[in-house]
Amino acid sequence: MGKQDGGRVLRSVVVADAATSWDGVCLPAYPAGAPRLSVVRFTVEPRARLPLHRHPVINAGMVLQGELTVVAAGGEERTFRAGEGIVEVVDRVRYGEQRTARTRDVLCRGRGAAFVRGVSRPGCPIGSILGVV
Repeated sequence: MGKQDGGRVLRSVVVADAATSWDGVCLPAYPAGAPRLSVVRFTVEPRARLPLHRHPVINAGMVLQGELTVVAAGGEERTFRAGEGIVEVVDRVRYGEQRTARTRDVLCRGRGAAFVRGVSRPGCPIGSILGVV
């Protein structure tokens, strides 16, 4: 049987803590309404380029495996590798791309129903999850 009390956290690492998205733009205020948080693990096939989409709410994630290159509509891009946190751009058109031959796993945390719409369907287009433009 495991310890009931007195257990220690062996490691705690902040992978993202920011007031701006990855492109340096200030994050907007949280929307009004009842709070709702979701954590979703996405697995994306090797060398896949996801469709153009936008995130209507603040969300952040962490690359668990592989790497992820995010490209905004204006051409700005940044590559995140396993263990790195991502604070996504909000309400800007962008896409994610897996440029390597490895599967990519990303754990995302978002607020609001718009973040989780359609997530439970394997193979669903990312746009149905996050709002295709």
